[in-house]
Amino acid sequence: MSNQLPNLRSNPSSNRQVEPVYIIIPVYNRKDTTLACIAHLEAIGDLARYHVVIVDDGSTDGTAEAIAQAYPDYAQIHVLPGDGDLWWTGAIAKGMTYAHDQGARFLIWLNDDSLPAKGTLARLLEFMRSHPDTIAAPSCYAGEAKLENLQHNGFRGREGFAAKPGELLPVEGLSGWCVGMPIAVYDKIGAPNAQKFPHYAGDDVYTFQATKAGFKAFLLGDLTVELIGPVHAKLGFEDYFKPGSSAGAIFHNLFWHKKSPYRLPTRYFFFQERYGLWVGAALFATKLSFWLFRWAQLQLLLSLKIKS
Repeated sequence: MSNQLPNLRSNPSSNRQVEPVYIIIPVYNRKDTTLACIAHLEAIGDLARYHVVIVDDGSTDGTAEAIAQAYPDYAQIHVLPGDGDLWWTGAIAKGMTYAHDQGARFLIWLNDDSLPAKGTLARLLEFMRSHPDTIAAPSCYAGEAKLENLQHNGFRGREGFAAKPGELLPVEGLSGWCVGMPIAVYDKIGAPNAQKFPHYAGDDVYTFQATKAGFKAFLLGDLTVELIGPVHAKLGFEDYFKPGSSAGAIFHNLFWHKKSPYRLPTRYFFFQERYGLWVGAALFATKLSFWLFRWAQLQLLLSLKIKS
C-alpha cells in the first residue's frame, strides 16, 4: 500500500519510504517508557513509515543517548532537546514547529505511555484524508480494549465523551494522548500557547481553538490506543496539604506551579478561552474565591493537626 501513496520521502540510511507524517512525542525522564513506545511503533510498522519527533525536555536519565544507541539506522527519528522548562505544551509546540518546517502534511500527538494498535495510525490518517479540515483521535483504553477501561478523551461543553466500537462522535476538543491533525491547523492557528497553558489544558484549549476556527473534531470508536501504566488522575485539592510543608510552599505548588491543575494563570486563560472575556472572568473570580477559601480552611486544619 505504501508504494501507492503520493509524496513519500526516502530514508537515506535504509531506503525505507517515509510519509510526510510526523508523530510528536514529548518525553521527560522516563527512558524505559519512551523506549517501549518506540519499540512498539517499530513492531507495528509505524516507525519505518512515519517520522518520529521525540522532544526530550532536558531528561537526565540518558533518554536521548539510549534512543540514539538503540535506533542508529532510523534517520526519520528526530530527537529535539528541551531546556527542562518546556513541559507538555512547550514540547508539543516545539515538535509541531519543527515538523511544519520539515514539510509535514499531517501531525500526530502521541504520549509515550499511549500505544496505538496496529493499523490505528494508518486508519486515522485515512480518515483525515477523506475528511478535510478534520482532527481526530482513537478511543483510549486504560489497559485492554474493554468497555470498562474506556477513557474520556473528548468533550462538548463541560461533558466528557468516549467513543465505543462502531461510534463516530463529533466533539469540540480532544485530550492529548493520541490526536491526529492536518498541517492546515498549524497554518491557521499556529502552535499551542505554552506561556498560557504550559502543562494542563494545553491539549484541550488548542483543539478547542481549532474547532472554533472551523475545523471539525471526531472520536473514532473503531480505532484503539492502550494507555500503559496507571492513568493518573489530576491531584485533588487536598493532596497538596502535607505535613511538613509550609503555607507558602503549599500555596505556590497549588496555585503557581506549572504542573498544577489549579495554576491560577492557566485557569484564568482557560476560562477566557472557553467562555469569552467577561463571562470567563466572572467564572474565574467565582472559582478563585472558592479555592482561596478552601486553601485557608485546609491550611488551618493542617496547622491544628500538626499542633495536636
